[in-house]
Amino acid sequence: MRPPIFLPILLILTILAGSRQSVAAESDDSKEQAQEGIEVASTEIGVVPPQPLSTVVPPIPNATTGAEVVLLLLIDLEGKVQEAIVETGNSPFAEAAVAATAYWKFRPALKNGQARPSRIRFLVRFEATAITQRNKKTPSPRSNPEKLEKRKEIRVVATTTSNQIAEVLVIGEVLDSGARELTRAETDNLAGAFGDPLRSVEVLPGVTPIATGLPLFFVRGAPPGNVGSFIDGIKIPLLYHAFLGPSVIHPAFIQQVSLYSGPAPVRFGRFAGAAIDAELAEPEDHFRAEGSIRLFDAGAFVETPFAENRGYALLGARYSYTALLLSLVQPDQTIKYWDYQGLAGYRLTPHDEVSLFTFGAFDYAGQSGEVVGGTEFHRIDLRYRHEFSPGSWARIAATWGRDRTRLSEGTVRDDSATLRGEFEASRERLLIRGGFNMAFDFYDLEVSPAIQDPETYDQLFPSRTDSASGLWIDFVFFPRERFQVIPGIRADLYTSLGDIALGIDPRISLEIELTPQLKAIHEIGVAHQTPNFVPGIPGASVAGLDGGLQQSLQAASTLEASLPWSFQGSLTGFINQTQNLSDPIGLDQSFAIDDSSAEKRSLGRSFGIEVYLKRALTRRLGGILSYTWSRTMRSFATINTAPGYERPHVLNLAATYDIARHWRLSGKFAIASGIPGRVTVPDGYFTYSGSRSYPFLRLDMKLQKRWYINQNFFWGAYLEVLNITHTGTVSTRTCGVDGCENAGTAPITIPSLGVEASWN
Repeated sequence: MRPPIFLPILLILTILAGSRQSVAAESDDSKEQAQEGIEVASTEIGVVPPQPLSTVVPPIPNATTGAEVVLLLLIDLEGKVQEAIVETGNSPFAEAAVAATAYWKFRPALKNGQARPSRIRFLVRFEATAITQRNKKTPSPRSNPEKLEKRKEIRVVATTTSNQIAEVLVIGEVLDSGARELTRAETDNLAGAFGDPLRSVEVLPGVTPIATGLPLFFVRGAPPGNVGSFIDGIKIPLLYHAFLGPSVIHPAFIQQVSLYSGPAPVRFGRFAGAAIDAELAEPEDHFRAEGSIRLFDAGAFVETPFAENRGYALLGARYSYTALLLSLVQPDQTIKYWDYQGLAGYRLTPHDEVSLFTFGAFDYAGQSGEVVGGTEFHRIDLRYRHEFSPGSWARIAATWGRDRTRLSEGTVRDDSATLRGEFEASRERLLIRGGFNMAFDFYDLEVSPAIQDPETYDQLFPSRTDSASGLWIDFVFFPRERFQVIPGIRADLYTSLGDIALGIDPRISLEIELTPQLKAIHEIGVAHQTPNFVPGIPGASVAGLDGGLQQSLQAASTLEASLPWSFQGSLTGFINQTQNLSDPIGLDQSFAIDDSSAEKRSLGRSFGIEVYLKRALTRRLGGILSYTWSRTMRSFATINTAPGYERPHVLNLAATYDIARHWRLSGKFAIASGIPGRVTVPDGYFTYSGSRSYPFLRLDMKLQKRWYINQNFFWGAYLEVLNITHTGTVSTRTCGVDGCENAGTAPITIPSLGVEASWN
């Protein structure tokens, strides 16, 4: 018998839920600047932007006309320009502006009174000025004014002013190579994401969807169970409510989401595939609030400083009233969810801070008073941070967690305790980063006496105590201008059911600026993971280390380019190989498992090319194009086959346009190859033929309108629809002598209609 341990995923596919949250209002001046072609993003409140002290640009010889150049500058702790990239501007003005930045000097950006590296956009305006010079051979005007000869010289000089700084980003850490980021402000304009940064990952290259709306992805061939999700270093067991609804973290808590398709930096460990990192938003020094009411839920967020800005408190929550609505049409069915978040901190001294971060989420589905499926998790994270000097700090944190999943067959729980620490030490042309992590998981299983074959659950998810302890360190070298190398290593020791395993993960990345507009990035690394293959089920983790750890070798090379009209582009080639791979979902093309699922190990291989083109979604006209061509294989016994959810071609097109008067229209289109046909071989295993189902298709649309009452307050209304084309997804394709038959999920369309308000 194959017990449906993933039954909640299939049952909750019927939920129609959306998510939409507000962001800070743009001022009219910002709107005008955006329309003129300068990207505008809100400068963080409480941050003192870098101030130009000396920004001289020599005159341009032989030039007779003026021009404007927009530079993206990286300013270090000493106020020197470490990097200058031309966003707009033509030759010879662009070259002259970049060359001059080597001698520029700024007063560095300040945050909480401490100097910080920063990125800014800076406008250099070249102006043609006519200078009248007297001919030395002519008499003086007094002696013979009529014979005075004049000569005009056109001199093109540059003017720079701090008023032209349109965007300030204070950098708290080195930007790791290979990351692809989307900010919350951009996600707000991405159709189908419902304003949730965690829902934006699927538009990025390398991500292969399984079904519409589900947070289950293959990333560069790695199955969903090998993709880790983190928020500020804390592992998130579940991304979306009910697998289709809004994310489990209020968007106001997230500044941006980064996808490391592989290899990820060494601080992300214990996953043999990709890493999704949600970065917490920095607290601000003034009161702000957000609220939204939608078809299926309501959400709120509030932040306030206290103790003369030495302390801060942020609270957020979301509650779904789907149970009330569903009872009107299906009285015997119940579906509900909620979540909460809280962050409070206090600066004991200018160099010491203590904070508490807590969050949790709950989902429940029932029928006729009986539990069909339910999940919940909670986290409490207490941390202390000390800053030794600008750019050098240490932090220690203790995290308690509780995860639980309930089914009609029983309940699995995980109470966890984690102690972690990390540090950064800044030196000239060197940044040292490191840390440790000790985690203990106390699993408990309760099986209903009414079910058949309880041995399957006892074998896969028995009550036990697992542990994982690790150390990591990396070094960010800047040996030369336009050159960065990050070697790193981590070691993790795993224990489960008396088994012990050690994973050593060396990784290195090399970044070379070939020209001011072109950068080359090379990465290679090793990653280990336990045999667990269960994705997104709180409390459910496969026990034991039989067969050893999964071990992946990941390599990628990327060319990144700054293109005209503020476009950013990249071309990436990657190749991955994973030994002892646990992927029963991909091998069986099914979410059902049995007691032999953990024993199915294979050699996984993948390679491909990714194309990424982006114009910031915060601009009046912005968009994303991502395309992935890849091939993935699984080898075990004498079988060499593609996995069941391989889609060689995946294309995403997203666009957003500020029409006028704060009306914005956004759309996103996704198309991917169909899944391969499943063929049963004589020994009972499945192989996958070249026959494929019809393609994966999805069109999302969003229309929003905002009314700005004043500079600090706005309210708005919006309509957003995921899968407006109402297309279904094929999840199984079975082939035999009589042909192939497709099966899958019914068409799922998720509307989100609501109102929002924001005070900032």
